[in-house]
Amino acid sequence: MQPFFNFYKQSRYVLICLISILILQGSCKKEGPSPNYPIGSNENINAWILDSLKRYYYWSDGLPAKPALNRAPLDFFSAVRNSSDRFSYILLPGDLSTVAPTNKSQYGFDYTTIKEKNTGLVFGVIKLVLNDSPASRSGLKRGDYISKINGKAITQENAAALQQELLSGTRVTITFAEVNGAELKDIGSAELTAGFTFEQPAVSNITDNGSSKIAYLYIYDFSQGLAASLYNVFMGFKTAGVTELILDLRYNSGGQVAEAAGLCTMIASGVNYTTPFITYKGNKNGGVRSESLGDAATFDRTVNFNTLLQSNLNLKRVFILGTAATASASEVMINNLKPYIQVVLIGEKTRGKDEASFKIYDARTPKQVNWEMHPIVYKLFNAAGNGGYSAGIDPDISIAELNNLPLQPFGAWEDPLVKAALDRISGKNTLGVLELKKSNKMSLAAGNVLADSRIQATSASTVITHR
Repeated sequence: MQPFFNFYKQSRYVLICLISILILQGSCKKEGPSPNYPIGSNENINAWILDSLKRYYYWSDGLPAKPALNRAPLDFFSAVRNSSDRFSYILLPGDLSTVAPTNKSQYGFDYTTIKEKNTGLVFGVIKLVLNDSPASRSGLKRGDYISKINGKAITQENAAALQQELLSGTRVTITFAEVNGAELKDIGSAELTAGFTFEQPAVSNITDNGSSKIAYLYIYDFSQGLAASLYNVFMGFKTAGVTELILDLRYNSGGQVAEAAGLCTMIASGVNYTTPFITYKGNKNGGVRSESLGDAATFDRTVNFNTLLQSNLNLKRVFILGTAATASASEVMINNLKPYIQVVLIGEKTRGKDEASFKIYDARTPKQVNWEMHPIVYKLFNAAGNGGYSAGIDPDISIAELNNLPLQPFGAWEDPLVKAALDRISGKNTLGVLELKKSNKMSLAAGNVLADSRIQATSASTVITHR
């Protein structure tokens, strides 16, 4: 009887295990397979958004377990986005209502509305005019003052609303003005029609203060191909014997990590292909990844690293001009050069984008979702492990450019931020801005900033990585 009893006992054990497995499988499948939502429905789009975020999103662990999928995609994305996330966004290509308007896709200029400190006058100050744009073709210049938009006088109460009206429209009338004592006097107007503006050339200049050869370089953004396009500029600097560099990133909202790495290659002393450059820290799927200067600069094979090194200036320090519109890849430049050379930041605290994203789109065949996502995927750190500048990077020499009006053209040695760099190079303790004020060229100053289109545009930008 013992063999039979053992067989019975074993059979009973196996049967119990099989039943347990079936029960467990039944409980796992309790909710059934993922619903097959109709293509194009909010549920189909949002399910794709949620699945993608679970894989890539830096804050994936904080995503809600069962969000309502029937919302409009923009509302859904806003609802599931982490409260610490300031910069992730989604858009529907071709649908302008889902894209934040910027000066580059509108009229080609940015301006700030201020309440002037001494007179109390409210007016706009044009900060930036892009080359070959509707604004430049209409005669707008950096430093111009604006009194009206579409015939409406700019006031403290309507400044933000008028700026939004300008950015969201396709035609606008700008009224120019001059400050005459305590009055704002209209001096003409221009009508602009919205249009796209293409890549912007760098502005460069060289001066000699006797003991140093000083180069100035203004860069609008870190778009693809920037480093390659600047090779001849840096070769010119090197041939001229440049020993100091003033890098103007005051309105640079960033772009590609690769271009920042390429630019660092032509600046810093003692770097090579294997020089550590950047560390990405992601979620449990992304992990921690470090990248050398060479790998970062050449990942897309558009530049040769040794070619970039030929134009290296071998500098021990660099002066970088920044404002609250200096963001993402520009901040990568500031932070990631610090382990290798002295970085002197002049101007204002930067925007504080210590995070990176890449474009996520539906690669299935056939394609089901047309939306694109740009979620934050990584936090960024330099070769020394330093990052955490989400509150912005503080300047070493603090100057608010709007407190020194009128604004000077890019590349002007009289510009107060540039002059501060020149003073530091010359060993002066006082800033040249004081001398400029004494000359009565700078009698106006911003008391309050009421609206700023460049800072608004910067809020929609992120560091772009290939990882």
